[in-house]
Amino acid sequence: MKKIISIFILSALIFTSCQKEEVPGGTAIEAMAGEWYVTASRGSDSYDAHFSTYNTAANNATEMWLDDLESFWQTKGKVSVDLASMTFSTSAPAQNEYYDMTFGVANGKILKGAAKGPGSNTPTDSIYFELTFSDDVDEDGEQITTPWIISGFKRTGFLEDEQ
Repeated sequence: MKKIISIFILSALIFTSCQKEEVPGGTAIEAMAGEWYVTASRGSDSYDAHFSTYNTAANNATEMWLDDLESFWQTKGKVSVDLASMTFSTSAPAQNEYYDMTFGVANGKILKGAAKGPGSNTPTDSIYFELTFSDDVDEDGEQITTPWIISGFKRTGFLEDEQ
C-alpha cells in the first residue's frame, strides 16, 4: 500500500511540475512602451529631450500616454495606437495634462530593432513622430503649423547610452 501511495504522490508531483506556471502578463501596449532619448527639431532649432510611452489606466491596446517628462514642451496626453502596425497619432488635438493647451501627433511610428544605442551599439527600438502645439506661435502671434520632428531611440539601460 505504501508503494501505491508513494507512486501516486510521485506521479502527482511530476504532473504538477510539468504544468506551465502562470506568470503575470505585461500591459496591453507593452510592445510600444518605453523610455526614449529623442531629438526635437524644426528648421535650425534642435533640442534633446526624454519621452516616455506607457499604458493608460484602462490598459487597452488602442491608446497610450505620450509624456515628455517636462523635458521639451511639457507635453503629456493620450494618443491613439494601432498596435499591429506599431503606429500612433491623434485624430483631434489631445488635451495636455501639464498645462492648458492641446497638441497633435501625426505619423507616429515605433520600429522594432531599427536603432542602436550610441555608445553600446546595442540594437534597440526607434521612434518617430511629428508634434504640433496650440500655443506654438510666431512673434506676430500667428499659429505655427510646421511640426516638430521627434526622433530617437529606446533606452537600452547601458551607461554608455544614457543621455
